[in-house]
Amino acid sequence: MADRPSRFRPLQTLDATARLLRGRANRHAWVGLGVAGAAIIMATLLVCRYEFDTYSWEGILAVQQRNPALWLLDLMPFLFLVWGQYIGMVMSYQAGALVLDETRDLRQQADRLQYELGRAPVLGHNIGLPNRHALIAAIDRQIAHHQSQLVQGFAVMVLDTVHYQEIEQTHGEEAARQFVTQLRERLQSVITDNDFLAHFGFDDFGVLIADARDAAAGRHHANRIQLALDVPLTIGRRPLSVRTTIGIACYPAHGADAESLLRHAETAKFAAIAGDLDHLVYAPEQDNARSESSRLMAELHSALYNDGLSEEYWVQQPLAADRALRLRLSPVWEHPRLGRLSENHFVDRPDRLGLTHGLSLWILRQGLERLAQWQRLDNAPLLILRLPSSALRLLSLPDLILRMLNAHDLKPAQLIIEFSEAAINPLQAEHRSQLDQLRTAGVKLSLNGIGDLGTSPLAALEVPLDECRIVGKLTLRALDLPKVRSVTQALMQLLKVQAQTVVCSGIETAAQLELAKALQADYAEGTAVAPAMSPDAVTRWLTR
Repeated sequence: MADRPSRFRPLQTLDATARLLRGRANRHAWVGLGVAGAAIIMATLLVCRYEFDTYSWEGILAVQQRNPALWLLDLMPFLFLVWGQYIGMVMSYQAGALVLDETRDLRQQADRLQYELGRAPVLGHNIGLPNRHALIAAIDRQIAHHQSQLVQGFAVMVLDTVHYQEIEQTHGEEAARQFVTQLRERLQSVITDNDFLAHFGFDDFGVLIADARDAAAGRHHANRIQLALDVPLTIGRRPLSVRTTIGIACYPAHGADAESLLRHAETAKFAAIAGDLDHLVYAPEQDNARSESSRLMAELHSALYNDGLSEEYWVQQPLAADRALRLRLSPVWEHPRLGRLSENHFVDRPDRLGLTHGLSLWILRQGLERLAQWQRLDNAPLLILRLPSSALRLLSLPDLILRMLNAHDLKPAQLIIEFSEAAINPLQAEHRSQLDQLRTAGVKLSLNGIGDLGTSPLAALEVPLDECRIVGKLTLRALDLPKVRSVTQALMQLLKVQAQTVVCSGIETAAQLELAKALQADYAEGTAVAPAMSPDAVTRWLTR
């Protein structure tokens, strides 16, 4: 009975209620039958006593055969039993119908609330699509179909764009509504009647793809969605290109229930955003990556305020006679779980104001305190400090740096501030003005990572820079590959044309050092020049 369709459930409820009530009525009928039977026995015995003045089987049989009144009395219990069964059945069905009628309004109200919950207004704009609750219900139904072997598998996708906030802030609420509405229309054009489209709010959508049996099919459908959204939208009279990111989770490989599938699809979406990908299928290691990044930032915050960081210094040896000696501060984190972490593992990770300010302040304070001590020596060096990529975007750097220089009685010309290309690309007007203020004050600016994928020496054409630091793997490959050596020579010429000071870092062999000299680099840094030193070791080295 539990396997019957839902349209039979009211009849099942009525039948179950009637059986319950009829069973109770029948029990009372049998009790009445017992009472009637006892009455017949008593009447027969009394008549036997009256006629024969004794009790005997012969007397009982005789009175039963000769007395019509006893015949009628014998028949009455069976008549009442049949009548009681009939009345009990009728009354039980009437009572069951009454109960069913009383609960019908409650069921209808529950169905209405379920329907309204599935279409409740979402954050942002209500565009007439089901919401997250409705998508969860649809996923649950699809899982039930899979368990009954009606389907083999399906995929759940979540997607959003990178343009909604920009459109809303620049063009207003109505333009944002047009944007979301056109997204809905594009998505509806590529899904089938068996699929399910839901709107989570703003520009966030969820899609259930019924015929995506595995990850490959999920990628195929994600590509179809991307192609549908590649055609520019029209907001007002302005065309607008759309960039979406899609996370994919497949049933049953990536979750056994609706909440797990949606959570894993969201995880895949955020991993795709971090990797600058159009879409990505969920993998368990993505959970670890997200949680590990958050955990690492929390541990970095604790390390900043509990003396968990230390610094070491790399010597930048001048390769020309007119260059001053320089030292570059490199933060080091003795992590309790991960071991010794160099600056490349954590300096550019902070993206919130508090942690960015704390790490930048620690680097400036440690470096400038040491530099102030070394100024008393005859051969006082210049100092290079690498700040987090988000510092230029979140902090007022000129005010912070110049105040700290004044507090330590240092001149701006003694300091070089180093950034990665992520900090200056794209560069907004207020960020460029900060760099201009620093250069005007006398602080030099450096770009690191030249030679890595994604970095360009042409950044100096747009950003006020004084020098660039080339990664060690470029000079290492140039030793073995003539083509790479030619490219490196061309790179050096390009930097010289821009009047950039060039630092070759990661110099670990004598051959690399000779190549840096042949390329006419201004400075060399690495173990072939001098190993990384603690502050006390630097003091002893400078004294010698």
